[in-house]
Amino acid sequence: MQPSMWHHIHLIVWTFLVLILGYYLGTTVLRIEEVNAPEEITVTAERERRRAPIVHVKEINDSKIIGVVGTGARLVMGEEVIIPKPDRSFEIPAKDFLVRVIDVPIPRDALFVASKRGKKYYDVNSSKGQKLVPENRLYFRSREEAEALGYAPSAQVTGY
Repeated sequence: MQPSMWHHIHLIVWTFLVLILGYYLGTTVLRIEEVNAPEEITVTAERERRRAPIVHVKEINDSKIIGVVGTGARLVMGEEVIIPKPDRSFEIPAKDFLVRVIDVPIPRDALFVASKRGKKYYDVNSSKGQKLVPENRLYFRSREEAEALGYAPSAQVTGY
């Protein structure tokens, strides 16, 4: 059974009414905010002399990065856009950026490590061994060498 002509007219009328309603709602009733087009960019002598936008980090204090965002600059940290205060200053937590990385060279033949201030020795690649203060570390090639200096094995020392 084919749809009748009235069925086609009915669909056309309803489609037309839905389109009109959508246009009306979109242009008048549901208008949230009117956005003006940005001003046209014109290259003038003043703009050519102007420096590139900058972000000035003044200090890192109390675990905060403190600075000023220059005119025309944007500050993006990771995926987050930082919105400055009305005076263009900003304060953001520095914890994500203050990472202490210490590269401690380990002698090639060292198997064990101990602290000058401690009484135990550890495997050189163990988590406890890596946490020792670099300035206080003593390295050993064997258990015998460590024990000859009065160090005892920690519970985590594996058999070499």
